[in-house]
Amino acid sequence: MIVRAGPDDLELLIALNAEYCAADGHVFDPETAANGFTPLLADDRHGAVWLVHCIGGGSPDVVDGYAVVAWSWSVEIGGAEAVLDELYVRTRGRGTGSAAIGAILEQCRVHGMKRVVLETERANERARRLYVRHGFTADDSIWMSRHLP
Repeated sequence: MIVRAGPDDLELLIALNAEYCAADGHVFDPETAANGFTPLLADDRHGAVWLVHCIGGGSPDVVDGYAVVAWSWSVEIGGAEAVLDELYVRTRGRGTGSAAIGAILEQCRVHGMKRVVLETERANERARRLYVRHGFTADDSIWMSRHLP
C-alpha cells in the first residue's frame, strides 16, 4: 500500500533516504535529500513521493519505505512519461515491493503517463527480477549523466 507523502513527512523521508543510501552504497547528504524531496512534497508539478506501508505480515500502519516518481516528456512515445527515481523498501521477500510497484504504476496511469522508465544497478539481480515481473524490459539504451555546476 502506498500513501502520498506531504511536507510533514520530510524528516521521515530523509531518514529513509539515509537507510537507502547505506543499503546501496550511495553517498548520503541530508541537504541534497531535503532539496530533492521538498518540491515534490509541496505539489505534484514535478512528480510525487509515496510512503510505502507494510504488507504480508507487517503492520499496515508502519512505513516500510518510499517511492519517488518524477514526471517527464518523451517525443519518442508521444507524451508524458514517469521516471521511477527511487524505490526503497526495508522488508524484503514479503510482497511489499511488488505491491508498491503495482500501486505506483496505477498512480502513473491516473496522472496520464504513457510509460514508466527506471534505472537499477546492473548487479542488483533481485530488483531486476522484480521489475521484469511487473512488465519492465531492459532496453539497449545506456543512461548517461553529467552534473552541472
